[in-house]
Amino acid sequence: MLLSWASFTPKEGSTYLWTHRALGNFWGFFASLIFWMPGLLAMVACLSIGITFIQGLNPSWLSQPWQQGLLCIGLLIISAVLGLRPMSTVRLVVNVITLLTYAVIVLLGGAALIWLVTGHQAATSFYDLHSWSITPSNFPLYGSVVLAYLGADVSMIFGSEMASERIAARHVSWGGFFVILSYLVITFALLVVLGPDAASQGPIAVISVVDRVFGKFVGNLAAVCVIAYFPVFAMLLNVAFARLLMVASIDRFLPVGLSRLNRNRQPSNAIIFQTVVACLCTALIFFLPYLLPLGQPTDLAQVVFNVTLSVLILVWAFSSIFIFVDLAVFYFRQRERFLRLLVVPLPVLWLCIIIAPLACLIAMVVTLLYSSIPQQISNSQWWYIVGGLTVICLVACGIASMFAISQAAWQDQSFEA
Repeated sequence: MLLSWASFTPKEGSTYLWTHRALGNFWGFFASLIFWMPGLLAMVACLSIGITFIQGLNPSWLSQPWQQGLLCIGLLIISAVLGLRPMSTVRLVVNVITLLTYAVIVLLGGAALIWLVTGHQAATSFYDLHSWSITPSNFPLYGSVVLAYLGADVSMIFGSEMASERIAARHVSWGGFFVILSYLVITFALLVVLGPDAASQGPIAVISVVDRVFGKFVGNLAAVCVIAYFPVFAMLLNVAFARLLMVASIDRFLPVGLSRLNRNRQPSNAIIFQTVVACLCTALIFFLPYLLPLGQPTDLAQVVFNVTLSVLILVWAFSSIFIFVDLAVFYFRQRERFLRLLVVPLPVLWLCIIIAPLACLIAMVVTLLYSSIPQQISNSQWWYIVGGLTVICLVACGIASMFAISQAAWQDQSFEA
């Protein structure tokens, strides 16, 4: 699906550009705004997951929310400084961290095989479907999995960075293959070594597999490689989503200052603005619990984080539906050009257009109805807390879009006068 977009509109902007051309100014800005907002929160979320791995090395480290918040803010600033460097530097850092991450995945696959070859029984009975099947207890994981796959279109924001259509095709096809293979390897290793209860250990479970098979030293090395991934990923998100602000600024829907580039050809003002907003979001998540007399700050910080992550899933899944709607619109509007630039079989493309929005809707329903922290918030309370916050975000984005469109129209009239 993304291959078609890369060849059809090979420019900066991704969701903003596609929806702007398919559905008009308002929906273009609205779709990009609700796509940008979860990307901003994802910067904070990925750093929080990285902190979980640090705590896995030593549970006494970063035990208080304020410590976690300060580290997140520090890493956001460091990632922003790195993101202001030339794109060649950014690309080099991302490539190195990607290789280290794949090395850990290979290590996990080897751990599962060694565990079986050395005579250990698999911790999961693969013949007993109940022990590893999908049940209401693990429904909330579905939204997180869909969220991880939605990140595939982030790279399409860098449309102008692609030297040819073959680069986009190679990235999506081989990248998608390795991502799916990695998910399968990690899941297999967790089920074989730790069993179906591995999810209860959280992200640190992948390091527990390495610890159990290869020992603590190798496990610590794997943890360091994984930890290094998260600030680099936050930097990549910052650099990518700054492009959305840049193209919207060029079209005068946002202040023109956000489109300015530094000497390294990076949208510096947009990156700095995003970093400031992300730091404010971090402070809200990790410091607000100390100001609210609603329980222990540690427990309240966990509640705020999980609610925020679920709102992120809902908004990002909703925004991703626009991509497939845009494809259908362009197919019927410019069918001849569409078919000429098609890089995947048309039946496969239509299958994606139909199935992907359904997967997003299912993720939204599951995330809305099933609490990820049932011990703190029951399902009956979860849906209206998360749903209410999501509606507020969408309404706020709609109002902001109407204001931006009217402001841009006023500037156009002033310019013509």
